[in-house]
Amino acid sequence: MPSSDLKARMYFDQGKQSFAQRQFDVASDSFRSAIETDPQFHEAHRYLAESFEKLGYKHRAKKAWEALLRISSDVATKEEVQKRIAAL
Repeated sequence: MPSSDLKARMYFDQGKQSFAQRQFDVASDSFRSAIETDPQFHEAHRYLAESFEKLGYKHRAKKAWEALLRISSDVATKEEVQKRIAAL
């Protein structure tokens, strides 16, 4: 679910740019800021978890996936997230 908060979207866009440039540590900081601004920002949670996975931070990735699992109401998303958690 996209955020309606402009500040959260700005942080998210910065994170996606860093993620695309494979700067996962910088990206994770931006995604965390987006989540702090809008805790219900699904895509920011997903990208944060993926950034942590790319950095090899399995414990942090698991926590980020679990946060997405808590806020998601979509059954397909929940199933996918549970698979990602189990794979860590």
